[in-house]
Amino acid sequence: MKAGSMEGLIGANVNMKLSNTPMRVYKEAELRGDTKVMKRAMEYVTDFQEKAQKYSNKAQEELAKELKEERKEQEIRREQTLEQKEEAKEYIEKIQENNKSDISKTDSIEISEEGKKILKNNSQTEQSALVVQNTDVKMYTKEGKTILIEPTVKSVDEKVDIIV
Repeated sequence: MKAGSMEGLIGANVNMKLSNTPMRVYKEAELRGDTKVMKRAMEYVTDFQEKAQKYSNKAQEELAKELKEERKEQEIRREQTLEQKEEAKEYIEKIQENNKSDISKTDSIEISEEGKKILKNNSQTEQSALVVQNTDVKMYTKEGKTILIEPTVKSVDEKVDIIV
């Protein structure tokens, strides 16, 4: 709510409250039968009510203006949001295209027979070290019998991908 509409609403409210006092004076004068005081009090009531009506009209006009302005601002925000979404979509597409082109740059190699033999020898020495370590571990059942634990062996891939 902006200044113009607030001024109109507050002005209308204040003038309606101010009209209560001369209205009370009018009612008291009516009980006494004093027509001069009744007439003067009614003039004050009428003035306050007219001012209240003017302020009320002003508030309605200002609220209508504010509503139009708010709708324009919302439309601008909506357009900006759509533009941002489009920019984000284009940015994501660009990143995905870059990632696709990066993926096409991957190379693959194969290990020679000599390299396979060396790899096999190294893995066998690692396996024998695992077997030595695992032979010290013993497990027992509830009856007290020992359970043999077999060493686990890790497999090695022969093909490796390298990203450039």
